[in-house]
Amino acid sequence: MITHQDMVDLYGRDNVITLTHQEVDGLGVAPRDSEVLTTVGLPRMSAPFFTTETQGGPEFLRVIDVTTRDGKKHREVIVGGPPGDSGMRFSLSAYERFVMLVQLDGTKPRGEVVNNNLGEFVEFLYRIEMFTQDVASDPTVKEQLFDDLEGALTGIDPFSFELPENWWAMALRQLGGGDLGI
Repeated sequence: MITHQDMVDLYGRDNVITLTHQEVDGLGVAPRDSEVLTTVGLPRMSAPFFTTETQGGPEFLRVIDVTTRDGKKHREVIVGGPPGDSGMRFSLSAYERFVMLVQLDGTKPRGEVVNNNLGEFVEFLYRIEMFTQDVASDPTVKEQLFDDLEGALTGIDPFSFELPENWWAMALRQLGGGDLGI
């Protein structure tokens, strides 16, 4: 698992957000996700796919409580969104623990599970950021590093790549310079 120091070393101290235990208690998330938010943190910006500094609402750490059609309580916590896209948000399911990408445009919000839990989501962001920084400093290593990145991410969460139209599958194709193919 990625540590807070790993995050600071890669993103810089001012670009990593950690929450206090009191702040996390108010979100009502699972203990493992609470640990990620308090001890590891989230990057403020991890271009090109994530930022906590979203435009418009719902804003970072907004808690959304809903009751499902079958009467079950459900809680989502907004953890960020794709940079420059005011119509999409990443949310953490407080009870089920998965991270979703929610499209807010239109009359009915739609969502897709992008990772099984917040720890995996942060690890994806971390590894993608490491890739982009390494390629920026030496573009000749892109192909080899991309293959390594794809293998590592698939090993962490194979579900994220089951279908070519899954968020991370499309994001990786974009990162690798390939056609989105959808």
